Amino acid sequence: MRKATGAIVMIAGGLLLAAMPVRADVPVSLSHSVYLGGIYLGSVDTEIQSTQDEYRIESHAITNRKLEWMLDWVAEGRTEGVVEKGGRLKPVGHFHESAWRGKKRGNLISYQADGQVSVTPLGKQPADKTKYTALNPEDIHHSIDPLSMVLEVSRRLDRGEECRGSYPVFDGRRRYDVSLSEVKPRSFPPSSYSVFQGQARGCKLEIDKRGGFRKNADYNLTEQGDLIVWVSAPAQGARMVPVRLQVDTPLGGMEMHLDRYREGPTELVIDRNR
Repeated sequence: MRKATGAIVMIAGGLLLAAMPVRADVPVSLSHSVYLGGIYLGSVDTEIQSTQDEYRIESHAITNRKLEWMLDWVAEGRTEGVVEKGGRLKPVGHFHESAWRGKKRGNLISYQADGQVSVTPLGKQPADKTKYTALNPEDIHHSIDPLSMVLEVSRRLDRGEECRGSYPVFDGRRRYDVSLSEVKPRSFPPSSYSVFQGQARGCKLEIDKRGGFRKNADYNLTEQGDLIVWVSAPAQGARMVPVRLQVDTPLGGMEMHLDRYREGPTELVIDRNR
């Protein structure tokens, strides 16, 4: 149960890390709080800096310190890339490291101009690789990292386009395809959990596992119901960003709320007295 909870936060959290569009030279910071069955699990903080030619994303996730006896997990991610002609994002390097009860492991991914991808494992790696589904080494080429994928989608939505498309994603251990489709908009009332209120667009994510996943896992996020990210601008003139994520899990419903948004002089923070 403890490993299942951490894995659920890691996979779903990865879908939100750095999920924002790029506007040149204006740093943006987001914070999302994570709840499982109504219990506060932790937070995911993200910051992005960019120019017209390149971008950099940094993220940090940490669990609720009051739950360390059950769930002690932290993660950091960083992606650097270039903006190609037409606005397409192309990662150059991606770093990810997580620690479960102090045991660290991660990966450093490098991307070549011809689409070739190389990965360097960091920290302690699983000793028995037979516990994981086979991963074709050639299948990681021409893939992108999770942060660049979600960023690419957010840019599409910020331009007013539909949530659609398919992306080949490799996070250093797992290779999967993410397919996106639009769902009906939803209106969210004022809440002490979020800085956002109003109507948001829905983006449904479907994950097709290609390799590198644990066999006989006691969790399966892709089979627990619809995984939907709700996206909107939290203030007038603000960017389209994820304001809510919802998915059913074996341990109950999980939600992620936007509790802080900062862009230049604009700063929104939740009012817990509301």
